[in-house]
This record gives sequence, structure tokens and C-alpha cells, in this order.
Amino acid sequence: MTLRTYTRLVALVGRPNVGKSSLFNRIIRERKSLVHDEPGVTRDRIFGRAEHNGEAFYLCDTGGFEPTSKDNIKIQLVEQAEMAIEEAETVIFVVDGREGLHPVDSDLIRRLRKSEKNFVVCVNKCDLPKDDILIEEFRKLGVPNVYPVSAEHNRGVSDLLDAATEIFATAPKTKAEDLENPPVKLAIIGRPNVGKSSILNRLVGEARSIVDNKPGTTRDSVDVALKYHGRELKIIDTAGIRRKSRMVDKLEKFSAFRSVSCLEDCDVAVLVINAEDGATDGDARVAGYAFELRKPILIVVNKWDLVKDKTSKTVKEFTEKLHLDLRYIRYAPIVFVSALENLRVSRLIPMCLELYDQGSKRNPTSQVNNTLRDILLKHTPPLVKNKSKRIKFLYATQVGSLPPRFVIFCSHPKDLHFSYKRFVENEFREAFQYKDIPISIIFRERTRSPLDDNGERIKSKGTARFQRDRNYDDDIRSMVFDDSKALDGADIEFFDDDSED
Repeated sequence: MTLRTYTRLVALVGRPNVGKSSLFNRIIRERKSLVHDEPGVTRDRIFGRAEHNGEAFYLCDTGGFEPTSKDNIKIQLVEQAEMAIEEAETVIFVVDGREGLHPVDSDLIRRLRKSEKNFVVCVNKCDLPKDDILIEEFRKLGVPNVYPVSAEHNRGVSDLLDAATEIFATAPKTKAEDLENPPVKLAIIGRPNVGKSSILNRLVGEARSIVDNKPGTTRDSVDVALKYHGRELKIIDTAGIRRKSRMVDKLEKFSAFRSVSCLEDCDVAVLVINAEDGATDGDARVAGYAFELRKPILIVVNKWDLVKDKTSKTVKEFTEKLHLDLRYIRYAPIVFVSALENLRVSRLIPMCLELYDQGSKRNPTSQVNNTLRDILLKHTPPLVKNKSKRIKFLYATQVGSLPPRFVIFCSHPKDLHFSYKRFVENEFREAFQYKDIPISIIFRERTRSPLDDNGERIKSKGTARFQRDRNYDDDIRSMVFDDSKALDGADIEFFDDDSED
């Protein structure tokens, strides 16, 4: 496993609250980094792709640089900024034009000169042409390249990028699509302070994300690109998610919203649980988000080294309790790790890739229909209530992957009992080896084409379009893993497409 090295990297550094994140979002043209009036919002290094004058490059946003602080988090912020300077080919030093020259600015200039990196000075918050006079004070730093910029109003950004990307002019041109192949996205989710950032740092082999005992240390979603046995991966460390009533400010709400957005975009969700606490209501809530999105889930029980008096039955007992608390995702595999002791952390990526491969598998329609026929032979479809008619199953097909989605056409789908839907889902999961991931089965009523003047069915032109059945999802969420009586077996009739109800 190798950590991806970013080529053509430009780093943004500077004191807290000078507008680095606003400039970062402006250059990459998306709201990836959190922006707030409160100083010190950005803590980890955030990477994004950008393009200027046909030249593609990566941009790195860093936290506020405060070298004199004794706070543990701020000390790590300085280390993160220094790592960004070391990796970057050119550095954009962002200062606040309204506040003027600060002693920390002079200290950072000395560090940049010592690093021998190519850098330019960006005097931010020069919103109007009359504010360009503010750059004169920063010429005391002895830097010839000083540019007045307003990240908020997109003023002067183009001239700044001309200077920052000048170093790339001699190298071969790189298109934006050449910088990155579609990777497998793994999102690390969970409550605050369960060890998500520690797991990320163990996986990548360096202090990529800031770690502290205080809950809510991670605010932005931190993504890291890896290559594992030739496969491109992107591991995303998200901020902790807890219930809205316990969120202390808008910033935490923004962080939680960003975490849910990353969960929606990922391929596999890594749910981290604190072994000392077990599965709490907060863990069940986060797991519920992933379940509703039908994401493959790997349950990681972290801090296993802190569990005292372990016996040979501890793992089994903990697993049974976990299946009881999170019964709606009892299909999800479980691994017990310790990020602090680096215990079994190396198993996470292979297990995630196994879940991804399961979810990516496509099955031919003939095999799907043969499986449906075997299911109907095994268990008779129920009678329609108050109609004395048995539900007819016509045919089935797979319409999507990640998660695997199947459409089964039948008569009276709204009258089909949820227990039989669950039975069919479990049989499909077993038949197609989806043992560790969720699947989605949509039961739809066949729409008949209208009759022509001769009474013949008009054949439809074009491809059928399938839409997600929201009612089925609601049924699944309301009944997951409830006990129900098995239906009695009976003779089964198979109906062809043209049979009438």
C-alpha cells in the first residue's frame, strides 16, 4: 500500500482567519473547505483539483499557523502546515490586508525562505481597487511578488494563479482528467471521539489527520488517496455525527452535514464504534443513515485494547450484543481493532474491497429469473387479502449495482406482505453471494401497453425506465429483522407475460 504523492501541488499557508479556505474554494470552484468567521475552523490538510489556463494542478488548504501556541491541536496545525510546504512545488502565502503585517507573518516568511520553495504573497480582503494600497505594507517582507486579492469577490485571483503556476510552464501540460482515475471511496463514519482519525493515520502511515482527546477535533472531511495492490482508493475521514439537540453551534451542524454528504458519495462506509461504550443510540443513528442509503457497511470496533478482563467468549458476546443493538445491519461484517496499538487495522482495506466487489457484481437476467423461480417453489406467494387471489410473479431483472438493485414485476405489489418481501430479499442475498451487503428489491406492477384497433397489444418502443420504490424502503425500515411466522407451502402456478389477473 502506497500513499499517493500529489504532483503539481500548490499549498495555501497563513495565519488563522485570513481567508485561506475562501480562496481554496474559489480556486477549485466548489465548497469543499468549511468557511466561518471563527478563527481556526480548518485543522487538517484539505486537497482539491483545480485548473488555470489549461494547466491542471492540486491545491492544498491548511489550518491557521500559530507557532507560539502551546495547545496540542495548534501545535499539530503547525506540523500540518510544514508538511504541506515540504510537499508543495509552490506556496501561496495568504495574509490579511485589513489587519496589516503581523509578527507571525514575518516568522512564516523566514520558514518559507529556509525551505527554498517557490512562493508568492497573497494580500487577501482587498475588495475594492482603493484597497490595493494595502499591499505596500507587506513589501517590507522583501518579497517582489505581492498580489492584492479578494477571495470573496473573485478579484485578482487570476493574476495570483498566473504567478503561482508559472513554475509548471516548463513541464508537460496535464489535463484535469489525467490527474485522477475514479477511485474506490471509503468513508470513515461514527460518533465524535471514537478514533476515526487515528484509524485513518494508521492506514496511511503518517499523521494525516489531527488527533486529540477532545470530541469534535475533525471538522472538515479529510480525504487521502492511496494505491493498494494496483487499485486506486480514496479514504475519507469525516467529522463526528451526533443528534441535533447536542450540537453546540452552526459549525458543528455544517460538519455533520458534510459528513452525511460524504456518506452519500462513498462506495463503502466504515462505521467506527468505541469498544468501551458498545453500540450506543448515536451509533445506531449513524448506522441508520448508511442503511437508508443502502451502503455496504464494515463495523469497526475500535479501542479493543481498553476492554478489560477479556476471555475466549468476549468477542462472541460482544458480537451478539452488537447484532441485537444494530439488528437491521446484522449482515455487516465486524472487525475488532486498536488504532493505538495498530491491532488488526491492516485488515480494514481488504475487507472494504471485498464489500465493494460484492456490491459491484452484475447478474444476468436469466439467472435472476431462475433464482426467482426457485424461491417461489420453495415458498408460495401469499394470497391477496379480501380478493382470494394469489400474487403472480412474472419476471425479475437487476437494474443497478452498489447497491445491487432488482426489480420484480408482480401483480398487486402493494398487497404483498413485508415478511414475504424480506424472505425474497434474504433468498436473493444468499443466492447471489451478497452475504455482507444490503440489496434493494423493488416490487412493481407490470404496466400493460394499450390495445390497438384490432385488439392487439401495442409494443412499446425504447428502453424501460425503472424508478426507486420509496414505499418499499419505508416498509424495510419499519420491519427490519422482526420475527414473523413462516408462510405455509402450497402449489405454485407460473404465469407467462400475457396472462390476465
